[in-house]
This record gives sequence, C-alpha cells and structure tokens, in this order.
Amino acid sequence: MLDIDGVVVCGRHGDGARWKSGLREDLGIDPAALRKQFFTPYWQRIVTGQLPLRPTLEAALKTFAPGLSAETLMEYWFNTDARLNTDLLKAVKELRTGSMRVFFATIQEHECAEFLWQEMGLKNYADDILTSARLGEKKPAQAILNTAARITGAAPDNHLWIDVSTDNVKGAKTASWRAAQWDSTQTLVELLETF
Repeated sequence: MLDIDGVVVCGRHGDGARWKSGLREDLGIDPAALRKQFFTPYWQRIVTGQLPLRPTLEAALKTFAPGLSAETLMEYWFNTDARLNTDLLKAVKELRTGSMRVFFATIQEHECAEFLWQEMGLKNYADDILTSARLGEKKPAQAILNTAARITGAAPDNHLWIDVSTDNVKGAKTASWRAAQWDSTQTLVELLETF
C-alpha cells in the first residue's frame, strides 16, 4: 500500500515544489486567500466525500477571484502537482510481474483521484487506488485499514503500508500491518528487503 503524495507524486514538474507555489505568478491569485476561503472551511469534507470539489471551489472562487473558474484552477492544480517518482514506479511495475499486489492509498477527492488514475496513468502500476473520498475516512483511521484489508482480501500482517506521514505509519502498525515511513533514502526494493 503506497501513499501517493510524497511517495508516488512529488510536487511540481522540474523543481518538486508544492503546486500552490506558483499560483500568484501563474494565475494571479493569492495562495493565502485560497487557503482561507476554500481549503480551511471545505477541504476536510471534500476529501471524505461529503462535498463535491467543483461546485464548492467555484463558489469559493467567486469570493476572492471572480474571474477564475474552478475548471481553470483544477486543470492547473492537477497538471502542476504531477511529478511522478519514475524510479519507484519502475520498481513497482517489476514487482507486480510476480505475485505482489500493489495499491495506492491517498487522502484525495474523486476528481483528482480519477485524474491520477486515468490521465497520469497510475492505473498501469497498481491494482486499485483507495481514496479518502471513496472510503469516507482519512488515513490513518482504523476504518481505512479495515476497508483496505477487505478489498485486498489479505490478513493485516500480509500488508505493508509505505507513507510519508509518521501518524499514518503508526496507525498501520497499530492495526497489525507492517509499515515504513518513506524518506527517499532507500529504493523501494531496498525498503521491501527489510521486511
């Protein structure tokens, strides 16, 4: 089970910075305003499937960037936050030629998850993508791990959770999963060998 943000997708093309880093220069909007008017009040409900992204973002933009459409911002966001960890994905592809099954797990809403899976081609590297919006819970909630185990059909200790978040790794271990924090100092194969 691989985390997406920070493991599979690592920021902007070119420099790996966060996608919001160029918002002011590229789209003329203030990242602080976007955070205050959109992310702070709505994001937790969006990523757990309680609110849809597009109309919520459209309404928020009217309050501080009325000339910008949700479609334009989403296109910029999805395409900017799209630097794939190609070395890791190459290793994943090789591992899947054997009996290993691979799943992606991410705190993400439906439209971005679909973009990652279809447009960015992550469907070519994993058996499924488990999102917080789809499961109605965020990592490291026990419900996420239970649902993931039901989907994979394997016992908890037959799973390995790889994530950038210490809390998510601790949560997986609490649920009797094997887990490791990703810090890019090892290759995926080296990390797997420790288990």
